[in-house]
Amino acid sequence: MSSRTAPYGHWKSPLTAELLAGSSISLQEVVVNESTGAIYSIECRPTEDGRFAIVQHLNGQTKDVLPKELSAHATVQELGGGSISVRPDGQILLSDENSCNIYLLDPQSSQVKLILEAPKGIRYAEFNTHPTIPEWIIAIKEDHREATPETQATHVHNTLVAINIESGKETTIAQGDDFYSHPKFDPAGKYVSWIQWTHPDMPWTGTVLHVAEWANGSLQKDTPVAGKAMAESIAQPKWGLDGLLYFASDRTGFWQLYSYDPKSANLRGLSLKGLENADFAIAEWELGSSTYISLDERTIVATAITHATSKIVLIDTVDLSVRDLGLPYVDIGFRANGIYRVSPNSFAVVAASATSFQELALVSITPSFETQRKVLTSTASFDLAPEYISRAQEFTAPQKYGPRCDGNVHMFYFPPRNPDFQADGSHPPPVLVYVHGGPNGNVTPALNLEIQFYTTRGFAVCAVNYTGSTGFGREYRERLSGYWGQVDVGDAVSAVEHLANEGLIDKSRVGIYGGSAGGYLTLQALHMYPDVWTAGISSYGISDVKMLQADSYKFESQDVDRLLLCKTEYKDREEELKKRSPCFYAEQIKAPLLLLQGTVDMVVPVAQARMMASAMHAHGRVAEVVEFQGEGHGWHGHKAILESFKQKENWWKRHLT
Repeated sequence: MSSRTAPYGHWKSPLTAELLAGSSISLQEVVVNESTGAIYSIECRPTEDGRFAIVQHLNGQTKDVLPKELSAHATVQELGGGSISVRPDGQILLSDENSCNIYLLDPQSSQVKLILEAPKGIRYAEFNTHPTIPEWIIAIKEDHREATPETQATHVHNTLVAINIESGKETTIAQGDDFYSHPKFDPAGKYVSWIQWTHPDMPWTGTVLHVAEWANGSLQKDTPVAGKAMAESIAQPKWGLDGLLYFASDRTGFWQLYSYDPKSANLRGLSLKGLENADFAIAEWELGSSTYISLDERTIVATAITHATSKIVLIDTVDLSVRDLGLPYVDIGFRANGIYRVSPNSFAVVAASATSFQELALVSITPSFETQRKVLTSTASFDLAPEYISRAQEFTAPQKYGPRCDGNVHMFYFPPRNPDFQADGSHPPPVLVYVHGGPNGNVTPALNLEIQFYTTRGFAVCAVNYTGSTGFGREYRERLSGYWGQVDVGDAVSAVEHLANEGLIDKSRVGIYGGSAGGYLTLQALHMYPDVWTAGISSYGISDVKMLQADSYKFESQDVDRLLLCKTEYKDREEELKKRSPCFYAEQIKAPLLLLQGTVDMVVPVAQARMMASAMHAHGRVAEVVEFQGEGHGWHGHKAILESFKQKENWWKRHLT
């Protein structure tokens, strides 16, 4: 069938807003009952108003196991993670989203038992059960009872607790730092390990790994093992089947793997030839991430990330040999914990490839190291034919704009692709520049629903891994410190210029969009380089950084100082905060702006969007605000997702075509 001629941006796509809102889910977390092989995933379902369901995958059968009145989503640190845990008896500990109570779920009968009723203002996450005395669990506790909306940055308290689920007794076992994560018993139940850190650190700037001896509800001989404030980030400590504690540290500049023997205190780096500049961990925005796991006493399966692109490898911890498993995945999902052991020769993985949507799969390894992959569920319940898929092209360009022009900027370019249409005329396509959230996050070359939503309509997409992005080592992350909203914005402009010089995009039709930190960069870009952009869309973006500091939730409350002010004299702080706040520069913006915002967002409050729109209107600029009732930092409900896609499609059509 011959293709029809139509302008870029007006191609009819098989990916409709209705399809994406009604036929897709997000995978949030995965746990495994290794004794039965049952794999449990948390699905966030837009069609159930964003409820977090628990789904069992066993022997080729899939079933919901969580009663509909519950939603398995812990809200410690606001961003979630660590919501469920499998006990040795196969029952599942979970935190309910609405009540924050701890429940015990029998997945066979779907019966739940209340283990601990959380007082109002108390939250729990990251449960771990003692391997031989199962009445004991350890968890993170977060106490909001002293906090008000104005003091949530300083009056929320995090601790580690031990809970006896038979007596209901709760004991604090670690306190004094601002944050805790990854509490785990070793396989024998003798030791407990965890990570802790304090402000102004974030998990990716400086954390400390601790190991202590378990003493029937308390800890003894607490030993700091590795990590240093503002200097060394420790991630994902896990007990191996050999009794050693494994973890990732970025002391070399990349998150490399190490082992620690609590008996001898021997610390060993796993020096893997050819992977010295790969990251084996990620920025831990959410609790419970898992990008590697022990399969047996000498084998680890891990994702190695280079230039924001993942591959899955087997590591022999004795001879330090590495084998690429040849799996197609290029993005291992951190929200769904990534990789989990099922048996000595199989593991569950949540990942996406360049041509398949994020999926939960069971991977089995044969004795000859061939892999067999069985997809258990996909985030999309529909297929996108290969001929419609736009595949990423990787580019690296020199920094030409902004206060630091001494490095490179990385990007993935997705060209328009739709076999049913061809463009009229000889002009290159309009481009949508995507600036990801974070800023310590990244974009990958994996198949992405929103990017394909645009490319199948005839837009090109440039996804920028600007300075500060993860997946390129610590130095690239830290180059942003003091320059947030400046260097990264310049990187976006450098990316546009590079693609225009390559003849890949129409420089006169350039949109920019992003959420959270990406929304902030969108607003900054529109006023700092007003002649570059034709239109912009900011989703829950920051418009006044000083007000954000005043309203900020605890987890990120002091990171603004590092990102914006670490190179600013104290006397100049107020002036600098104003300089970095786009709402004060609305007069300089030429491009029309769409602002999408949830009304109950605790990370970036709704006032930020309203303030930006008011500033635009005061100067006669075009700005529209769409608020989603009951939505937070990102959309979970069907109505919001549907309306968001419709609004974005109409906005780009109106202003870029």
